[in-house]
Amino acid sequence: MREREPEIGPLGRKERGMTTAKRWFWIGAEGAERKAAEALFGGPAAAGSPRQAVAGDVVVVDARASGGALREFAGGHAFAAVRALKDVRGVAVHVVVAAGDRIGTQMARFCLADGVLPFDPATGTLDAKELDGSSRPVRRVAIDALLAKLEPQLQARGESSLQRLLRFEREDSLSIKLQDPETGLFDGPYATLKLDEEWKRAHRFHQPLSLLLLDLGPAVEACGESDRKALLAEASGVFLNECRDIDVLARFAPTVFLFLLPGTGPDGAEVLAKRILAALAGRLRTFGDVRPACGLSSVPSSDVPDRRSFLALAEACLHKAKAGGAGGLCASWQ
Repeated sequence: MREREPEIGPLGRKERGMTTAKRWFWIGAEGAERKAAEALFGGPAAAGSPRQAVAGDVVVVDARASGGALREFAGGHAFAAVRALKDVRGVAVHVVVAAGDRIGTQMARFCLADGVLPFDPATGTLDAKELDGSSRPVRRVAIDALLAKLEPQLQARGESSLQRLLRFEREDSLSIKLQDPETGLFDGPYATLKLDEEWKRAHRFHQPLSLLLLDLGPAVEACGESDRKALLAEASGVFLNECRDIDVLARFAPTVFLFLLPGTGPDGAEVLAKRILAALAGRLRTFGDVRPACGLSSVPSSDVPDRRSFLALAEACLHKAKAGGAGGLCASWQ
């Protein structure tokens, strides 16, 4: 008669049809959850940092953990650790959550954890159904494997979406068509479109948004053709150097520039405006009496019920700044 195959536990034995890692690491407190994990894995956790885990190892993270080993991870919380550890190919990361904790479970899924281990305080045990992957949601196929599988079909059908994307990138991009030819910044029509888009986003997600209008003044138009182009190039260089990639920079009129600053409140926008004005004063000194002026508008604000008021308020502040004669910044129209 064939001998019964010995059961292999989580440290190298088989149990319920699953073969688990040689090592497992724990991130959490010394408590009932850890004892339950030790019982589940048939022994203590490996010593050392969880960052030492390699392909084939398992890391168990207590969703309520704080401090300790979590200080090694940016963010310092359990789900930041999950995201960081998932960067190591082949390491399985499981999250301990309270039984019935739907939010913790959803967070673990969002952070790409390999599974959740619900803890039942009444029995002091972990539900290990997802430890072997049998009850875990089906993971997405790696994109390289997916493309390799679909490539013959895509070639048979003609140009694929990916090939079309690469062709579009090789051709003149839409952003080039929307650029102001003299400054390389976006043009007015595109700025109008982005103003509507960023306004809606700010209100939907309750985020701050600031708008700057900056006028280089009549001295620009008084310059000769070559000097005017050189002046605009210098000013554009200042704008691009001082602003972020997510900011929208556009030439809104011959001498007026519009800046949309997502996620930026009035204080941050005022700091940026002063920095731009200071940089312009240094870079444009050789072009004569150039006196840039800037107006600022920010939301959320009770004075700004819609995007037209948003722009009108910035323009009112700009006119007030220009009325001072010496240029500068105006952050309030009153």
